[in-house]
Amino acid sequence: MGCDIHAYVETRTNGTWAYAGDNTFPDNEFPKEKQCPFDGARDYGLFGFLADVRNYSESPVIAEPRGLPADVSAEVRAKSDDWDVDGHSHTWLTLAELLAFDYDQTFADQRGEGEPQVKTVRGFLHDWYFGRLDLLAKLGAPEDVRIVFWFDN
Repeated sequence: MGCDIHAYVETRTNGTWAYAGDNTFPDNEFPKEKQCPFDGARDYGLFGFLADVRNYSESPVIAEPRGLPADVSAEVRAKSDDWDVDGHSHTWLTLAELLAFDYDQTFADQRGEGEPQVKTVRGFLHDWYFGRLDLLAKLGAPEDVRIVFWFDN
């Protein structure tokens, strides 16, 4: 059975986090119904990096799952509640955290045949990941933009 990510963008204004909406990125290459640049991407390398989910490569993890934020928007909480027990590994990351990570560190990618391949995290995640960070940066200051996400399988 496959695993999918469900990711939502929130922005903070005057100390309150709000759901950015279902058409946050209407002019980009992924479907308009996607709420976040990472939503709908079945990329186990990305899942492992973001939350140690299906981390077959044994890549560095930016942060272990920490649950929904206490101040999550009502809309995103409702989306999470809809998944009930079928959603797991709920977590969140600010754009500031995503930008501050040392993507030039190396690790031995354990996935695949033969000897593990030494890679940088930057090379492992590919250019599309960083393009998506650029999209998030258009929404506000890095500390005021976050993705809230979880997985299903």
